[in-house]
Amino acid sequence: MTTNVSDQTVIDKVLAGDTRAFATIMERYAQRVFALVAGMIGDGPDAGDMTQEIFIKVFSSLSSFKGSSSFSTWLFRISYNMVISSLRRPDSPESAINDEKFWTGVADNTPDEVDDEDGFLSVDRLYEALDKLSPDERTLITLFYLDGKSLSEIAFIMSLSETNAKTRLFRIRKKLHKIISDGIRQQ
Repeated sequence: MTTNVSDQTVIDKVLAGDTRAFATIMERYAQRVFALVAGMIGDGPDAGDMTQEIFIKVFSSLSSFKGSSSFSTWLFRISYNMVISSLRRPDSPESAINDEKFWTGVADNTPDEVDDEDGFLSVDRLYEALDKLSPDERTLITLFYLDGKSLSEIAFIMSLSETNAKTRLFRIRKKLHKIISDGIRQQ
C-alpha cells in the first residue's frame, strides 16, 4: 500500500476485511505514538509495550472512528487515555501526577526565553528540564511543539477545554523556564 493513500481509505480496507492494510497505519504512526508514550512514561521497554497495546486497541476499535476529527487526533486521544489509565494504577511508579506544590513557585510574568552564558539553550539542558515535567505536561508539549497539533486538537486528545489547554501550555513554558533558570544558577 502506498503512502499517498488516505488514512480513511486504509481504514475502509481494514474494516472490509483486509487486516494486512493496518500495517500502513502502523508504519505511519508507530514512531509518533511511541514518542508520545515515551514522553509520558519514559523511553524504555514499557513504552514499547504500551505502544503495542495502543495499536491493538486502535485495531479493535477502528469501527468506532467516525471521522469527526482527523485519524491522528483520534489515535493520539486513545494513546493518551491508555497511558493516563496505566499511570493511575496504584502499582504505577508515576501514579502521583499532581505537582501543584511546584506551581506556587512559578510566576506568570516570567519571560519565556532562557539562555546560557553563550546566549543559547543547550539541547541537553532542555531535555533535562523536560524530564522534570509530569507525564501530562510532557504530552502537551510534545503534541503542540513536536506533533504540531492545534490547541483544539490537544484539547480533544487530553479531554480539556481549549482555554485550559492554552493556559496549561503557558504555565508549562513558565515551569520549564524556572527549571532551566534554576539549573543555570546552580552551575
